[in-house]
Amino acid sequence: MTKGKKILLVLGGLLGLSWGIYECKYYFSYYSDLQTRPWAYSRDQNAKLLVGKWQGAFKDPNGVSKTLEIEIFEPVSEEERQKKASRRTRRRGRNENKRAFEGMATVKSRLGQEEYEIYGAVEKEDFHKLSFNFRPQDEAKRILPNFTLLEANPGSWETDNLLLTLGFSRQNADGSSSSSSEGVVKNGKIEWQESKDNQKIRVSLKRIKL
Repeated sequence: MTKGKKILLVLGGLLGLSWGIYECKYYFSYYSDLQTRPWAYSRDQNAKLLVGKWQGAFKDPNGVSKTLEIEIFEPVSEEERQKKASRRTRRRGRNENKRAFEGMATVKSRLGQEEYEIYGAVEKEDFHKLSFNFRPQDEAKRILPNFTLLEANPGSWETDNLLLTLGFSRQNADGSSSSSSEGVVKNGKIEWQESKDNQKIRVSLKRIKL
């Protein structure tokens, strides 16, 4: 065997080994997610998962009719999984929360369009229960005055239905926010009642089928 052929064999062996390591890391990551994130991944392409797009309608504490569209992203995209599998070394110091998710939300009404980022988690004991927070994508583009979305807590999902309890923050015309309670005297005692600033509203969303 010539020296050139030996070099080619060695290179071929190294490439095969590298590819084998990549395959092992990729499928280990994928099958691990099937076990630990059944709300986000399934071997069944038609499975009803939490990830995806949802849409519903509600009225805010001021009675303004609004539509809400939410998209919950896969915790690890296909591109990210491939990049992780191709790394030669593992990144240290990263504690990945297997229950956490991120996404985006859009609210539309006669006031305009509001864009949010969302971040939250499913519950440890039951991944059909969840909660998350809303964060404006761009503070400079807030619609004022307005009741903006603050949180969805508690929430639950099943097949094509997502039920959320929405919390709000009242944004004044000058950009400040407010929240208050009202005191009512009954039988000589003050009973605190929540004002509409702290009102919670339930909304039912349906899965958007692509």
